Amino acid sequence: MTRRFLLLAPALCALAACASPASTAGQPSPTTSATTAFSTPAPTTSVPPQPVSRRIGDTAEIGCTGSSAQRSCTMQFTITKVTKCVGRGYPGEAPPEGTQRRLLWVEVRTGGDYRVNELSSGLFTQFQSISRRDVTSGDINPSSSWECSPKKDRIGFGDEDWLPHKTYAGAIEVYLPDDAAKVVNAEGLWEWEL
Repeated sequence: MTRRFLLLAPALCALAACASPASTAGQPSPTTSATTAFSTPAPTTSVPPQPVSRRIGDTAEIGCTGSSAQRSCTMQFTITKVTKCVGRGYPGEAPPEGTQRRLLWVEVRTGGDYRVNELSSGLFTQFQSISRRDVTSGDINPSSSWECSPKKDRIGFGDEDWLPHKTYAGAIEVYLPDDAAKVVNAEGLWEWEL
């Protein structure tokens, strides 16, 4: 019995924030320590970061250093234009009511510090829309089939082969709601006015 108590005593003391007699300076008294150790912390409220606004053609950047003449970025990303579906047909169902098939044309430039495992391509190939009433939709990408644009023009997901010091460009197919005023990347880093 005594041996079991001696083994449990350090663990109980840690939970109750006990202080040894030699190190009690600046420590709360034993009567308040137990209360402090088991009290529930006050809830904190945090405001999620707001996306940075861009216009079509503006560049968004991640991990940039140096002056404008010597600027180096881990990645630069641009939506260059938004167009209608250019394919000759579309297998499958029509777009959901109140939406239209659109292509977001993007250009991605990776820098020397780019690592695909640190910057998932989903940050740049998945989107949501924001309506004129400031309501955010769910994902607006219809599928991974990308049938709306010719195959040579699709950017795809990129995770398999994006490398440092490269430029990738192409179309991302979306079901854009009729009342969309902006698109925002899936991680909410940037939003582009339409």
